[in-house]
Amino acid sequence: MGLDTIAFITLTFAQFKIVFLTDILLISSMYLILKGFFFRDIMSLIDLSSGIYILFVVFFGISNFFYYFILIWFLYKLIFTFVN
Repeated sequence: MGLDTIAFITLTFAQFKIVFLTDILLISSMYLILKGFFFRDIMSLIDLSSGIYILFVVFFGISNFFYYFILIWFLYKLIFTFVN
């Protein structure tokens, strides 16, 4: 969950144009995409789509409503990590 949190924080910085950490965003994106390919369950496929979105943010500067879907997803994972 630690790497997921780093990915989310750097994505949030990029989303709100606070600071754009390209290297960390690319590493986070590759981490989420690889995790989506290795673990073929629905949760990992959502991580895969999050990684693809991060690539769009890095290469095309896209920032749209999908960020809020990712926000809810990472908060869900974070809450259930601490509950369990």
